[in-house]
Amino acid sequence: LMLEAEELRARGNEAVRAKQWRQASELYSEAISRLLGPEVDASPPTGSPGQSPDRAAASLLGNRCLCHMQLRRYEEARSDAARAVTLDPKYAKGFYRLAKCQKELSDLAGAWESAHKAASLEPGDPEIRALLELIERLERGEPP
Repeated sequence: LMLEAEELRARGNEAVRAKQWRQASELYSEAISRLLGPEVDASPPTGSPGQSPDRAAASLLGNRCLCHMQLRRYEEARSDAARAVTLDPKYAKGFYRLAKCQKELSDLAGAWESAHKAASLEPGDPEIRALLELIERLERGEPP
């Protein structure tokens, strides 16, 4: 199953490079269901964080989140990002994407918290720092 999921992930990555967001999203969805079972989108996460299927699933959820974001489907994207960081609490890019979705959905307090978490995991990442600064400006009512 890990191999099947890996092959689907690789095909999803190719679709992302071609900016075929819907196709990539479907491939990642299939890979996630191979790893975690078909009820993955309905059930709470299982297993302890850091197990390799969980980390692989977190990465796939992060990839599918990116596709949803590109398609401006921020609710679905936020759901994938939240699930990804539950499966892998050290997934900085997951917290970064979660923060971006929360910002788009006008949840500035949640966005600040997620961006702060991402920054604590990857303090040197300029994209994370820029997002955190943007959210702080928005929270103060300043223009972006």
